[in-house]
Amino acid sequence: MSIATDLASIHVLSSIYSNSTPTKFCEDTVATLCEKVEYIDWAGIYLHNGEEKVLRAHASSLPDRKMQSQLTFPIKKQDREIGTLVVKSQQWIVFDVTDVSTLEKVAAALGASL
Repeated sequence: MSIATDLASIHVLSSIYSNSTPTKFCEDTVATLCEKVEYIDWAGIYLHNGEEKVLRAHASSLPDRKMQSQLTFPIKKQDREIGTLVVKSQQWIVFDVTDVSTLEKVAAALGASL
């Protein structure tokens, strides 16, 4: 399962580090995760705006359906949380340890670039 996440992360990191705008690489990140990882059905990036979190970018590979699994990763800029990367799946217990470490790296890259 995690090979797809690893391959998607390479594409995502390329987008983040290619000097594109924050809006573009946030949109590319969520779209790539949904398109390239068959078990990620929804992905979103929330950024803090004062006390609230605002959905900055999201993508879905399916229409509204109940999601069974979710992972959430803090997006940090220098030790301060500035947002959250969220991925969801309709499948139960679909994410593995490699997905977690790979998506943590994606969240860290987002934080460093925002």
